[in-house]
Amino acid sequence: MKPEPKQERARIKRAAIVAAASDEFGEHGYSQTTAKSIAVRAGVATGSFYQYFENKDEVLLVIAQQRFIAVAEHLPDPVRIDAQGGRHLVDLQTLFRSVLNFIYDLHARDARLHEVLEQRRSVDPALNALMGERESMLLVRTEQFVGLFVVANPKAIAFSLFAMAEGLVHRHVFHRTDVTKAELIDCGSDMLSAYFDRLQLTAENERPNKTIGEGS
Repeated sequence: MKPEPKQERARIKRAAIVAAASDEFGEHGYSQTTAKSIAVRAGVATGSFYQYFENKDEVLLVIAQQRFIAVAEHLPDPVRIDAQGGRHLVDLQTLFRSVLNFIYDLHARDARLHEVLEQRRSVDPALNALMGERESMLLVRTEQFVGLFVVANPKAIAFSLFAMAEGLVHRHVFHRTDVTKAELIDCGSDMLSAYFDRLQLTAENERPNKTIGEGS
């Protein structure tokens, strides 16, 4: 992959090309999107596209990377620190609702782009490697959350939580249903939080004051 430019003007132009490519893939799919169509949409010459990217597969890599970064940055911290330095769980239902809403909107806003990424990863080793690596990083974050609780098999629970959240969103975005988005988010956050509300916190995260979920 070509390195990112250092000059601000060039960085802005590259960002415009990436944004245009995201729209092109989302509207026209992989086959109909070309370096020329991306350049036209970005308002630059086709030659400018090749200044920053070798081909459309390379820009698709950047798009995938940016999407995973957005998800990682949005994941809220499940622990808050009070004025005395005590560690407390945030409200889990609110936490899961926030995460599910963000992931849902990300998929629904660019549903076809998501399908392009999933289809291309099966034939593009570089894209598959990047998406696999980023998914593993998100799974580690999930394992860290599960590690706040006393559980016998944290890896299995983390994997199940990750799969359930992803499955809830995918099923609703990509399949017809009478269930509304609001109903999905409400039920999903209720079910996910209910499981963890009944678990004990690890000693490291217990405190003198009552934490959310205690006494369930």
